[in-house]
Order: sequence, then structure tokens, then C-alpha cells
Amino acid sequence: MIEDRAKPSAEFSPELEGSCGDPTCCPPQMPVVRNTPKVGRNDPCPCASGHKYKKCCGKN
Repeated sequence: MIEDRAKPSAEFSPELEGSCGDPTCCPPQMPVVRNTPKVGRNDPCPCASGHKYKKCCGKN
């Protein structure tokens, strides 16, 4: 029964997307640069509410 299941193919794998090995077809990935410093969970919220970030705008 386990043999009947389809195995994921490497050609459709999302982690291999853009890694064809040819440097002329795929541009190099650029790192993300932040303009402002990262807000920690226990830091005051940048919205100036007076609450911690995790209790205010950082709530999910």
C-alpha cells in the first residue's frame, strides 16, 4: 500500500526552484536589507501606545 503512493519529484521541489546551475539564466539572490532596526518582542511598541510590542502590534 505504501508503494502505491506518489513520491514528490525533484523537478517540482520549491527549494530547487531557480537553481538550474546556469548562472546566465538565474540572477543571484540579494539579501534583504532593513532600513530600521528590528523591534524586539519585549521592546516598547513603535506605535507609541506604551505597551510592549508583543502585546500590541506584534500580536498574531
